[in-house]
Amino acid sequence: MSAPAQVERRGEYRLRDSAAIVGSVLVSTQPLVATGLNDAAVDLLATLDDEAYRSPATVAAETTYGVDAVVDLFKRLHERGFLAWRPGRDPSFQPPVSVVVTVRDDREQLLACLDALAALDYPDYEVVVVDDGSTDGTREAAAGHTLAVQGRIRVVQVGSADDPLGIGASRNRGVEAATHDIVAFTDADCRPTAGWLADLVPCLAGHDLIGGRVRPAGDSTASAYEGVASSLDMGAYGSRVDPHGDTPYLPTANLVGRRAVFEAAPFPDRDVAEDVDVCWRALAAGFDAVYTPTGVVHHDYRRSHGDLAGRRSTYGASEALLASEYGRQGTRVRVPLDALLVVVLAVAGLLSPGVTGTVALGAAGLFGGAGLLARLATTLRQYRRLQSVVSVRDVVRSRGREAVSTVYALSREVTRYYSGPVLVVALLAWFVAPTVGLALGASLALAALLPLVVEYAVHRPGGSFVGYAGYYLADQAGYQYGVYRGAFGHRTLAHLDPTGRFRLSGPGAGRLTSARTGAVPSSNVGSERNRLQ
Repeated sequence: MSAPAQVERRGEYRLRDSAAIVGSVLVSTQPLVATGLNDAAVDLLATLDDEAYRSPATVAAETTYGVDAVVDLFKRLHERGFLAWRPGRDPSFQPPVSVVVTVRDDREQLLACLDALAALDYPDYEVVVVDDGSTDGTREAAAGHTLAVQGRIRVVQVGSADDPLGIGASRNRGVEAATHDIVAFTDADCRPTAGWLADLVPCLAGHDLIGGRVRPAGDSTASAYEGVASSLDMGAYGSRVDPHGDTPYLPTANLVGRRAVFEAAPFPDRDVAEDVDVCWRALAAGFDAVYTPTGVVHHDYRRSHGDLAGRRSTYGASEALLASEYGRQGTRVRVPLDALLVVVLAVAGLLSPGVTGTVALGAAGLFGGAGLLARLATTLRQYRRLQSVVSVRDVVRSRGREAVSTVYALSREVTRYYSGPVLVVALLAWFVAPTVGLALGASLALAALLPLVVEYAVHRPGGSFVGYAGYYLADQAGYQYGVYRGAFGHRTLAHLDPTGRFRLSGPGAGRLTSARTGAVPSSNVGSERNRLQ
């Protein structure tokens, strides 16, 4: 059986909090999706609720349907937002674990990490500290920690002050030094919770790699920002790792796996995107990798704007590296074709003088009005078919979230990858045609500010808006600098190709549907998942 099939069979499902069965219709209010169910699907979904997870095998044993039929139905409904999924787990599976922590000149952070590891609620584990040429007493501090008294820690010296080994190679040395067949990774600036290993290791009874959630430590403004925007946090729902999906990899800040995986797909000899490379090569080798929001590790983020910008610059540069090795990884943002046409005509009207500008603005208004009426008519028809299970309020809120989500995603993508070149063009245009330059600059400012306002309003992080905005701007500037630095260093623009980042779509995308869903047949049900929920 292939790894994807094994993952499906070993996973567990429940109804999402926003989903409910109304008669023979399954409805999700966030995003708003509805599908009719045949008798087989009704029977199978009746075994689920919105609290307890259940495996397809358990459901199949209680019904007259085969496991493959249950897996097929549950998988499709999960992909459409009706069901939540998590990796299967066996609580009795608690083998000994080797925890590998790599460090270089970070004594105080490492001691705090070791304190957290000493408090783990797990029966048998060791800690392997791989010190890469530290000169600040890191090695001596680790050797004198309480864990050493307990006989749980070993320090492995690699590299030197003048010639460090590097993160990827250091992690491989940690695997080599590990005593046990289950190897866990975290970083010196991380604080695993007491239940970290107890939450994650039981998942390895049926999976090869498991990653838990990474959340910020403390309540600083920097932590509040990272709590919303961190690329290490894979979200509140379990998922399968998919290079093209919402969980493209598992960060080594919180990664546990079988030793055989790290030996078959060792870390590359570099300091960036080494965890991405390991996950993707492990998948290619036939192993499976999954994510669960349990098994939390708290990350102690540096508070300065410069540190954030530098970290994001490294992440941005890694996109070019991965593009040069693996190519582009698929489309990301859906752009409604009719809305794009309205925006282009409106901008042309504002920039064009006289009759030409008036005609362009008139056309923008005409197309915009026609598109709005068409969407309203389509929504009304769909609502009439489903009014017994959804309310007008549900429809209005869903359409509003869909519009905000689309504009947010488009604006964020433009800001993150293309604002620098657009700004240069706007400044040059200012000297030739001030109106054009002003329009471009104003559009860029609006695109940059809109995601900031939406994020702050939706997530309501702690701290002031001004403080949050400072980290947001440092993030965007640092990331974009890294994107272009990486393009120059790796001599590729594949990660900047707009056709790989944007996908034009017609006005019919994201509609409600009443197609019937069965235990085996497929159906075209659902809408693009709301990323701001």
